[in-house]
This record gives sequence, C-alpha cells and structure tokens, in this order.
Amino acid sequence: MTTIRTIEVSCPLCGSDDAMHLFEAVDRLHGIEGRFRYVRCRSCELVYMNPQVAPESIGHLYPESYAPHADKSQTSRKALMAVRDGLHKIPLVGTELKRWTDARVMAPLFRRLSVGRRLLDVGCGSGAFLAAARAATGCEVQGVDISTHAVRTARMRYGVDVFEGPITEAPLADDSFDAITAWWYLEHIANPNEAVAAMSRLLKEGGTCVLGVPNFDSAFARRFRDRWYHLDCPRHLCIWSPATMRRLLELHGLNVTRIFHDRSPWGLLGSLQYQRYGDNTDPKRRNRIRQSALLWLLLLPATIVVSLLRRSDIIVVYAQKRTAGARAGAGRDGRDGPSI
Repeated sequence: MTTIRTIEVSCPLCGSDDAMHLFEAVDRLHGIEGRFRYVRCRSCELVYMNPQVAPESIGHLYPESYAPHADKSQTSRKALMAVRDGLHKIPLVGTELKRWTDARVMAPLFRRLSVGRRLLDVGCGSGAFLAAARAATGCEVQGVDISTHAVRTARMRYGVDVFEGPITEAPLADDSFDAITAWWYLEHIANPNEAVAAMSRLLKEGGTCVLGVPNFDSAFARRFRDRWYHLDCPRHLCIWSPATMRRLLELHGLNVTRIFHDRSPWGLLGSLQYQRYGDNTDPKRRNRIRQSALLWLLLLPATIVVSLLRRSDIIVVYAQKRTAGARAGAGRDGRDGPSI
C-alpha cells in the first residue's frame, strides 16, 4: 500500500502562516487512505490543505481511471454523457441547453480565436478540449500535462502536441500565445503563483487567460463541507473563490474581465451521493446518484437559481494580460456574471 507523505506549508497565495482550521476530509471518490486537513488563510482567505500532500506523493493520487485523464468514450460516465448529448441535439432547444449547462464557458474564448492564432491548454488531460477548439476555430493548439497516460491519449487520439511536465518547465517561447486556458487545474497544484506567472509570461500582451476552478464561496460548499463533491480531497490542494482568483491573477499582470457561474447539476449530484452513501467507491452504490440522468434534469432548475445568485460550485474566470504601461486594474470591473 502506498504511503501518502504530507508536509506543513504556508499559504500558497500570500505566504502567511496564520490560518484557521475548517475541517478534515477523506478521499470519497477513489478511496485513497488518510485524513487531510483544510484551513483558511486569515490574511487572504484562500482555503488550502495543510499539511499538504508532498510533491513526490502527488502522482499516487491519480489512478488511470481518473476521469480527466481518460478517453471520454471509455469512462464510467459514458451512459450519462450520451443522455446529455442527446438532449443537446433536440431541435431549437438543444443548442441553448448546451450553452446553459456546459461548465466550460467557451463561446467568448472561441470568438477570440481563428486560423493563425495560438491556444495553450495547461493541464490538458486527454486533449479533448484542444481538439474541439481546433475544429471550431482553426487555431493552432498545444497542451501541457504531467500525466503520462493523459499525454499519450492526447497525442494518439487527437494528434495534439503536448509537453509532459509542469508548465513552469515547458520549453515554450515568451509572448507566443493568444490565449491560455486551464480547466480545473489550479486547485491541483502546490505552486499557483509560479504557474500563473508562467502563463502570463507565455501570453501575448492583450491575450486572454481563462481559468476554471471550484468555488468555495458556493452555496453547496457551505452546505456539504467535507462531503462537497468539488473538494475532491486529497487531489485538490487549494480551493479558490472569486476574491482569491482576482488577487492571484492581478499579482501576475492579468486583469479579471468577467467571472461566469456554472449552471449544471454535476457537482450537486456528487455531493448528494457522498451525503447519502458516504463515498462513491462501493460497486453496489457507485454513481447511483452521481450519474442519474433523471436527477440531473430535476435538479437543473435549482442549480440555475444558484448560478443567478452567484453561488455556483464552479466559476470560470476570464482575464486579459495588461499591455506595457497599463495601470494595474485597468479595464472592466471584474464583476461576477452568470454563465452564458
């Protein structure tokens, strides 16, 4: 059995050592042993794991069945995804339903991309998003991921150029990308300042950065606490909020222009699974609630309301790299908005 080593850390955002204890949590998705403590920084209010999983143990947290690294056509969510895709094909309403319930808010990004423009996806997983962006816009795409399995899938299935390793070590030219995305990535890394600094360096002036993260200010994070699906202990080391994301991005020359709130019930289904059964590891109960198409439809009105109240489980943050000489904070006010 693999031992997960942990180490004491300072706040990954501001460096403070003054934090308040929130709760302890366990791995309810893959059953990795151990209890892990989450705290909130008293200085910047970032929520993070402390003690934190040590760098040499991080790889042991991600089995080959980990969904973002897998071929989407072979995951356990295949049946539910088929139901969702069927709904998206309904004449007249399908397109609008897809726009309303896709956790990735891609339309504003795709309007900025075209043939000859370059997109980098950090933590690209299987490469499915990059393949979709290339097909939709004709842009050039590259990816970065630390998972050998995910990189292999991206290269073989989608023909995507992917660097295997952290973004801080990627051999990419400064000021060379028109857009950089990182979907559900920042919560997994111990060095968010270094990663966002690297993204900012690689992005052209005026370029677009799009980051999707779980939102600890969500209504369901407060309700379910250690059984909140998007806590995803122990893989999530930092749990962000609109305020901490703004602080992080502005530190590295990126002005927040818009924050979108997810409307889909995916996270709520997972939280209800944990609340009812304790985990999602028992084969007899696995995905009984988490992948229920009927409950997905029934809960959709509730999660739409939560989105309009700006308390969704997931936020997607759009930011723009400041041009030379531009004052910090210039541009739009960065107010939250519902997903589109």
